[in-house]
Amino acid sequence: MTGPDLELPELTPERQDDIEAALFADIRAEVSRSTKQSQRRRRRAWGYTGAAAAVILVAGFVGPALSGTGASSSAGGSVELYDEGAGGAMAPEANGDLGGDGGGVAEENGSTAATGREVVATSSTVLEAADPASAVGEIGDRADAAGGYVESMNVSAAPPAESSGDVATSFGDGTWITVRVPADTLSDFLADLDDVGEVRSSEISREDVTAQSTDLRARISALQTSVDRLESLISDAATTEDLLTAEEALSQRQAELDSLRAQSDALADDVALSSATITVTEPGEVVAADPQGFGDGFATGWNALVATVNGIVLGLGFLLPWLVVAGIVLAIVQVVRRARRRARVRNGSPEA
Repeated sequence: MTGPDLELPELTPERQDDIEAALFADIRAEVSRSTKQSQRRRRRAWGYTGAAAAVILVAGFVGPALSGTGASSSAGGSVELYDEGAGGAMAPEANGDLGGDGGGVAEENGSTAATGREVVATSSTVLEAADPASAVGEIGDRADAAGGYVESMNVSAAPPAESSGDVATSFGDGTWITVRVPADTLSDFLADLDDVGEVRSSEISREDVTAQSTDLRARISALQTSVDRLESLISDAATTEDLLTAEEALSQRQAELDSLRAQSDALADDVALSSATITVTEPGEVVAADPQGFGDGFATGWNALVATVNGIVLGLGFLLPWLVVAGIVLAIVQVVRRARRRARVRNGSPEA
């Protein structure tokens, strides 16, 4: 059959419609596939952007929390702060069941001996008074009346304490007094300072020295037994050499015993008499804290921006190890999913 004799099948309108429908179906499938890929890329981009924004937001909250400072207390002890808004009640700051108010603290003072615990209490107070010298004298008189004494004091002219809002700042030099009062009256003594002036801040710290005191008593008892034995040996010494040796050992033991007894007596005195240091200042002018003018507003805004950036950087540093671990887990999941997808495609393809 030659070329001129070749006859093509007749192209009917129905056949043309089928070819056009198949062509347009292929075009639509290609467009749909391209659109889905574009949407998938956009969703992935939005997901990454949202994750980055979430990380920055979390870092902004975590950073200030990590850089914030809190009140701390001495090892083995507790700290109580004077709450001026609660009418002079002593609010516990850390460690120990100190009660919720000044009455709870007083109960602890009175129950120390009953529980067998030996606690050394010290306090630090800032007091505002129009006449600091007169206030110091009255505080000393109150300490004497409570059964204590004035340990040290200093009265000198000093500039008034600077204050901002309700917080006063005291200086190292100026008028202050340190008194010793019976431990069971310390809370009442501090509460009564409101009659002398305005208490700006007050803090009580307590240290449990029961173990230290018990150890000292045990060592004293052991050394006393050794001293008694050496004295017996001296009285029974048969030779001069034995006598000199026993006396030398007795001298060493007696010196150690006297030193331990002095430490024990000093510790017992600290337990029985609490130390209270009161710094007395004159009322100061309250410094306005609000920014005034464009310059102050700009400086305040700049400082806030720097603080926020520092908090975000600190938060990112905190979150970085978690993000690395999360990225590794996500990469492993993606690899497994792709491997499974390839396996399904391979199993579903026809064999050659």
